[in-house]
Amino acid sequence: MLSRLILAAVAVTFVAVWPRSRMSAAVALGAGLLSALVAGWGVAADTARATGPMLVFLTAALTVAALAERAGLAGRAAEALAVAGRSRTRRLYALVCLASAGLTCLVSLDGSVVLMVPLVRTLAYRCRIAQAPFFLGAVAVANAVSLAVPEGNPTNLVLMSRLGLSPGAFLGHLLLPGLCAAVLCALVPLRRLGRAHYEIVADAPDRRRVPLLVPWRIGAQMAGLLASLDRLAPALSLHGGGLAALLAVAGGTAAAAAAANNLPVSASVAAFATSGPGAYAALIGLSVGALATAHGSVATLIARELAGDSRPWARTWAAPTVAAVGLATVLLWLLS
Repeated sequence: MLSRLILAAVAVTFVAVWPRSRMSAAVALGAGLLSALVAGWGVAADTARATGPMLVFLTAALTVAALAERAGLAGRAAEALAVAGRSRTRRLYALVCLASAGLTCLVSLDGSVVLMVPLVRTLAYRCRIAQAPFFLGAVAVANAVSLAVPEGNPTNLVLMSRLGLSPGAFLGHLLLPGLCAAVLCALVPLRRLGRAHYEIVADAPDRRRVPLLVPWRIGAQMAGLLASLDRLAPALSLHGGGLAALLAVAGGTAAAAAAANNLPVSASVAAFATSGPGAYAALIGLSVGALATAHGSVATLIARELAGDSRPWARTWAAPTVAAVGLATVLLWLLS
């Protein structure tokens, strides 16, 4: 048991401190393999069943998103949105947020940001508008709305598999909370939009192309974390359905995800928790709560890397995230 505790601590620490590092993926996977050898191959089987669907879907989603961007879809979509905006900046912003939400439901949170970053960059050039609020809105909406549908976030699929949550039950509990949290987050950058109207100028090719992405690093990190943590401690029941209990679970997972990245936190929840109303509250914290910091969500890290963004993230999103998590949890309680 002591050896497994040490291996789990090593895996969680490396992924939390260096979530985008290849080294952290290698260390986490190595720790997971060693832990599986110590605990028995039943742990490896549990890990494969939990991570397999997530990896297949995420690989397909990121590949489709990158191929679509290479084919010029972002440029054509930006042109269509600029025309549909009818020269009104707020209308264009709403369309960008809707596009981000729709893409998240189709190609997952990570695939959505791969497409939205070049789209927003093209819009900013063609319409001579500030890029920052559109970028912030697209990323925030993608993170929040990923709670609404099972395929919106890879962590949803992992927890659904481990906790036995059906797609129908997931949608019944989290569709409305996820949509409302996304709307609340979309309101935050409105004051930064600047001028009320824009004009479309001549197009210019964007030669930056998103590489094809195979999420081996995310897969290695998640598999290593799950194998390291699986059967390490008694299961934690999430059957409490009162508002206070749901807020405690959502707030706790949100704080942990914002502090340490939602990958290790989701693996911990999947390894230690049992199904119940609190499982949905934990998903709120993992999806919406991770938005509070720049390193809380893998998708936020990807988006900032693609956009070259380095602004202080928590200063903008810490308070709105608390409000969004609270709103989503109250709605979950009302729907339960």
